[in-house]
Amino acid sequence: MLINKNTFAFKAKIDSYAIFRHLELFIKIVECNSLSGAAKKLNVTPSSVSRGLQQLEEQLGVVLLKRTTRNFVLTEAGRYLLQRAQQLLTDLDDSLVNTASFYQHAQGQLKITCSIAFGVCHLMQLYSEYRENNPQVWLSVDLNDALINLNETDFDIALRITSHPPDNFALRKLCNINWVYCGSRHYFEQHGIPESPADIALHRCLINPNIPDTWRMTDKDGVAFPLAINNVIEVNSSLGLLEAARCHQGIVCLPTYMLGDYINNGELIPVLTDYNPKTTPFALYALYSPAHTHAPKIRTFIDFLADKLPSDPPWDSWMHQDRGGNSPA
Repeated sequence: MLINKNTFAFKAKIDSYAIFRHLELFIKIVECNSLSGAAKKLNVTPSSVSRGLQQLEEQLGVVLLKRTTRNFVLTEAGRYLLQRAQQLLTDLDDSLVNTASFYQHAQGQLKITCSIAFGVCHLMQLYSEYRENNPQVWLSVDLNDALINLNETDFDIALRITSHPPDNFALRKLCNINWVYCGSRHYFEQHGIPESPADIALHRCLINPNIPDTWRMTDKDGVAFPLAINNVIEVNSSLGLLEAARCHQGIVCLPTYMLGDYINNGELIPVLTDYNPKTTPFALYALYSPAHTHAPKIRTFIDFLADKLPSDPPWDSWMHQDRGGNSPA
């Protein structure tokens, strides 16, 4: 279809509300094949229908309907507009209905930023279970250990493990996060198991330089024990340290959500469990903007996480088992 010379002038003077109203008039005139019939359907006067059609044709700079003594005949431009206007108004109506119900059902893209290790170890499994009952929610994940300002991004939820959650966001504590020292069965068969904090000096230690307070041990009474570290491998990734421990390279201190499966199957052995690697308790938090509290996709996902991750999470089940001591034999 050729572009009319008035196209650009039309774009400049378009009144969006009036155009939608005029399109509705135009469609009704065609459906009823009369001005009076369209006026009756729309509960307006025939003169207003005639005036609306005239204004639409003037705005577009084309004739849409040829008037005869008894009815109307669509011009080529009229047929072109009718087809597209009907679809446009149908799409608009669907969009408005869906928008009006947007906060009644969980739907749309859920944008989450999550710490790398927790995201790799657990997030996709949790989302898969959540989506069984919420199939209209799809996930977009940013795995990132950096602190994120939700006010400056478009993330819906930030999942963060910390001992000091921020106070400028809405948040929900999901579960406690414990840390433990451990090593592989093969490593302890070769080097023995540490029985006291002082024994750490006799072992190879796997360290993340970005977490300097990991190797500070306290007993159940809060008494601190300085540790002498024999640093063999330094990796700025908890996942990298886990692999080093599984490859029998030494003792590592990591959150138990990374270790539960390996401890339960006997591949890794926890040691010095009467001592706490952290002086302050850590927890997993869901952070979100207070303005989004009632968004179903956010509310239902956080509720699901809170239900699946009680304060005593499943990856800590080994803590309640009689492991018969720390012997690797």
